[in-house]
Amino acid sequence: MIQRIQTIYLLVAVILGMVFWLAWPLFLIQIFASAVSLITIFLYKNRPRQAVLCLVSILADFAWYIVLAVLIQQGQQPTALPLTACLPLIAAILCFMARRAILADEKLVKAADRIR
Repeated sequence: MIQRIQTIYLLVAVILGMVFWLAWPLFLIQIFASAVSLITIFLYKNRPRQAVLCLVSILADFAWYIVLAVLIQQGQQPTALPLTACLPLIAAILCFMARRAILADEKLVKAADRIR
């Protein structure tokens, strides 16, 4: 549903995930995180599963930085990174904001069910 703010957050996270790649392990992690975010958009009828998938995407984005640190430690990656290396962090923040909005929607639905 495009009218929900979390859809916009997740769509921007998908776009940011497709912009920048350094090495194959980083590429695969970023594709996974972007795919999970894209799948999350279409699960709008199942908000608890959306929240879990947002968390998976956030963890994948942080795993990107862990793998990057390992690659730098092994000397396979230059230590001077371009400015676009911050894009996975921005994608993780957007997924976090989407998760908060999803949980707020779920809370609102549960409150409405109690009133009935």
